Amino acid sequence: MSANIFVQESFESQVNDLAYYISKLRGEEGDEEAPYMKEVASLLESDKKDDIYCKLAKDASVFLTVIDSEVEGAFNLLLVIVLEAPEAVLASAVKQVIETLTKTESSKTSLKQKILLNLYNALPGTSSLRYDTFIGLVDVTAKADELDSLYPQLEYVDTWAKQWGIDKEAERQLYNHLSEKLLQVGEERLSLDFLLKKLATYVEDDAAATECAKEAVMRSVAMDNYFAFEDLLQFSAIQKLKGSPEYQLLDVFLNGTLSSYKTFAESNKNMIKDADSYFRKMRLLSLASLGSENLSRELTYAEIAKNLEISEDDVEMWVIDVIRAGLVEAKLDQLNKTVIVHRSIYRVFGKEQWQQLSTRLRTWKDNLNEILAVISNAKLIAGGALQGGAAAVVVEDKTSEITVKTK
Repeated sequence: MSANIFVQESFESQVNDLAYYISKLRGEEGDEEAPYMKEVASLLESDKKDDIYCKLAKDASVFLTVIDSEVEGAFNLLLVIVLEAPEAVLASAVKQVIETLTKTESSKTSLKQKILLNLYNALPGTSSLRYDTFIGLVDVTAKADELDSLYPQLEYVDTWAKQWGIDKEAERQLYNHLSEKLLQVGEERLSLDFLLKKLATYVEDDAAATECAKEAVMRSVAMDNYFAFEDLLQFSAIQKLKGSPEYQLLDVFLNGTLSSYKTFAESNKNMIKDADSYFRKMRLLSLASLGSENLSRELTYAEIAKNLEISEDDVEMWVIDVIRAGLVEAKLDQLNKTVIVHRSIYRVFGKEQWQQLSTRLRTWKDNLNEILAVISNAKLIAGGALQGGAAAVVVEDKTSEITVKTK
């Protein structure tokens, strides 16, 4: 059945047009005498007139049964009516529109998205109802398995949350909702990012903060490609976990060895959800630590095998894996069975690492000064030779030192 929807000037005309359309979609006979038309007319004349906004928003689910070309127009008329609702019922009416669009079973995903965007843009930029509309848009998109279409917009969520003027609890719900939806579609890293955004909103030590901190630790440890454990220490809620098994596990991945991990795992078997995955990550981190302690030095396959508790035949595979993980840059020498590490991450960059860096910079500076002195000396000798007709100067590079000889 087809019906054209026009936005009239008066509120009653708009409501009657929409009610008439709903009545016809329900298959009712008659015009003003149709059951739905009479019900709406009665409500408009009663002292519960303001209930009409939520009623129309709820009954609008029938719009999703008609042909696509009529859906948007019908919902647009509904939005015009709802957004004119008195302040006392506006929030309820808008939330009912969102619920109708998100809960009604329909394959018209793109139309639902478009209507929610129309609603979002029609609301004032500082309206907290934009938060509810955005959540509805996420739900509709996720249900259709199209959440990736929203990924480019997720970087603006923090800014939007401030513009909407929502409180801390709503902000946490926003981040938690996004984290859950992203986890459902396999986006573990993005999901963890929003969980950490939620964690950052806690400033007091309460049960909710503790649970969120524990979840963040366990998910970061379980994630294959996550190694930035030191970043977790910036959250006060995680710092307050000290003494708990979760914090002990985090400390093992941050500072521990394979031996300390095995000791912890043996005592806390209920916390180790995927033993093989955890052990693999610890081996990668152990190899990265070995590399950071031996930069630009040849590491033998035997040293690596002993450190990782593997056979020498498996060393190359683990070196390739740690390079792929972005933890190390290294060169394999298969002939001599050695590995030269050019760059490696530090699992923790504290006072000891700063001292190591200072020592290396000082050594580099001294070496450069020596080279400059040699070059200056060579120039002086070369200048004297040209004036006196002496033989040429020969500069030899002997790997770790530079010498100058004259003939």
